[in-house]
Amino acid sequence: MTTSISLLLDELCAFGPRFHGSPAAAQATDFLENQLKGEGVSVMREEVVLPGWTPGNHHQVTLLAPESRLIRSWPMLWSGPTEGVVRGSVVEYGPQGLWADSMVWRKFAVVDKHGATLAFLHARDDGPAAPQPLPSSSDFTIAHLSIGRIDGLQLSEWLSDGFPVEMEVSCTAGPAPDAAGHNLIVDIPGQGTGHVLLTAHSDTFYNTVGAYDNGSGTIALLLLAQHWMRRPPGPSVRLVFCTAEEWHLAGSRQHVSSLNSEQLDAIDYIVNIDGLGRGDLLELFCGPETFEAATLKVLRDYSEKERPDLRIISRFPPIKGTDDAAFYAAGVPTIFMTFNDLHRLHQPEDLPNDGISMNIEFTVPLVAHLIDTLHRPSNRPSRLEVL
Repeated sequence: MTTSISLLLDELCAFGPRFHGSPAAAQATDFLENQLKGEGVSVMREEVVLPGWTPGNHHQVTLLAPESRLIRSWPMLWSGPTEGVVRGSVVEYGPQGLWADSMVWRKFAVVDKHGATLAFLHARDDGPAAPQPLPSSSDFTIAHLSIGRIDGLQLSEWLSDGFPVEMEVSCTAGPAPDAAGHNLIVDIPGQGTGHVLLTAHSDTFYNTVGAYDNGSGTIALLLLAQHWMRRPPGPSVRLVFCTAEEWHLAGSRQHVSSLNSEQLDAIDYIVNIDGLGRGDLLELFCGPETFEAATLKVLRDYSEKERPDLRIISRFPPIKGTDDAAFYAAGVPTIFMTFNDLHRLHQPEDLPNDGISMNIEFTVPLVAHLIDTLHRPSNRPSRLEVL
């Protein structure tokens, strides 16, 4: 099966970066829809239209003092442009919360001699420079660029030691025409009672074909649909291939907003598959807490027989940086599972490999077993006003 998985993942990634609203994203959606229809699956489309944005055709961060070199960088989603090449001094702001504080980075500003901000730099908490969406209240008229953890630590050390730090920054990112894409929705009747929803996002950032994030989850969801068409699940399932996850969960938020309270209450729980990278560490993010315990038991019992070397860890409460968060805020119990591969996250190097294919092959029957085994939890998360 690993060979066929690799071929599907290769074909999906061959479209190029599936940035929401791009031609590659539209081609990938058509590909997935055709694959599903080829299995006899009925597919619904749900349009998601957002204010557009482009990373532009140029960005560069150049350190001038106390040493001279280029710093690897990427425009953050919704960054504004610079006015050509700007030069200034670096000052440190402090912690920067992203994805509703699911991650905390270091924030710096590049300022001119009058103290006016020319650009912001966001240093990742771990790993190389990787673009992320800016918080919704950011100043989108100013350039915002991500840099790596090591570069951020070096800037902090120089500044704390009293060394002046000078930089040049240029960036052509900025607003663009509306970006449109589609969620794909599949409903498969079950043999018994209950209703479970599964999600995986099919979009990527602009700089990667996203084999790990999240071509892997997309292919897993596709294979689960094929599996359940041949062998129906216990509960009925809805599969949602979400677009615009990287745009602050816009696709899953829109799907949640299309459901009324009765429809949301009818969902037993959601399973979100986001990032099946390399390795033997399966990470879970579940809620409510009693549901976390029940989920862990099912998965550990299964892996003890099927993959004894697998390590499983869990975090409660669930983080707010992936599609299940939109459902959790609406009162739906959630499971987010990932084989984290953070150094490949939002990187051009996030390419198909055997480790990803092996973990897709393991995850598909694992999730099918989970859906047939795990019951509706007796309690549900509180509905929240905001994520």
